[in-house]
Amino acid sequence: MTVYLQRLNVLPDLDDLTGDEAFYIRAHFDPYAGEVVVNGRPIPWQAIGAVEVARAARAGGPAGWVVRHLVHGGERYHVGLYFGPLEAVLPNITLNAARYIVQTVAYYAPSPVIYTGPDGLSPLKES
Repeated sequence: MTVYLQRLNVLPDLDDLTGDEAFYIRAHFDPYAGEVVVNGRPIPWQAIGAVEVARAARAGGPAGWVVRHLVHGGERYHVGLYFGPLEAVLPNITLNAARYIVQTVAYYAPSPVIYTGPDGLSPLKES
């Protein structure tokens, strides 16, 4: 069974992000009606076929805990946008920033986008 992002009628709001999250989003993820610019690379919305959100790997033990909680302030995630044989990755972001990106894709994408990742970031539909 394949899981797709359900199309959203409301664009997510940058005001729902912290200052650091909004700064990162503005610097690395710039959506427009016809395309999104990820790390300087324009990607047409219709080209995006899949989105994947994965927890960033961290070492176990005390060193991993220090990096995860003291350096990064909690768990971090990578968001991958897949278009044709290419991908664009937004690494080491908070779950809240990942939610914003996933919901933005769900709002703008004109065709169904396959989703892989944690539940609850955006409404989904199965097919």
